[in-house]
Amino acid sequence: MTRRLAYRCEAIAQDLTGSCEVVLSTYRAMTPRLAAGWARHTARRYAGLLAPVPTAGYLLRAPLTETAPDGPRPEVVLLGWADSVEHYEHALRTLVAGRPYVLTLTDYDAVYSLRLDPVPVRRPAPTTPVSTRGVRPSSGTGRHRRTTPRRRERTR
Repeated sequence: MTRRLAYRCEAIAQDLTGSCEVVLSTYRAMTPRLAAGWARHTARRYAGLLAPVPTAGYLLRAPLTETAPDGPRPEVVLLGWADSVEHYEHALRTLVAGRPYVLTLTDYDAVYSLRLDPVPVRRPAPTTPVSTRGVRPSSGTGRHRRTTPRRRERTR
């Protein structure tokens, strides 16, 4: 019998000392392809947040400084990973095999991680048929208040 898996996906930022960790986003995927797709989309999103366009409206009055050309550039790594078919396929194969996949990168202030962890899924409980005897069908669509069935008067 095969084990059913879901995938817990997280984007995490941690300070360089390891004393503070922030979960930036989470997602629960039901297939390896959804988990790998989430990682690809999230990598692009956080690359844009780590290195925004200097002409963005919210940065017009911000004091900007140029960084050293040989300094860490996590946004470049994230974009390169997200655009690579080979990296995507490797993540997908790893998840299909039931193993976790982690992408970790560092800049001057933090360590960033994209984690995709397989987690076992419990089988759903067997459903039992529900009796609809005595319940009136609803008229129209949308959410309706449940009505109690009316008691029928016996005629003799």
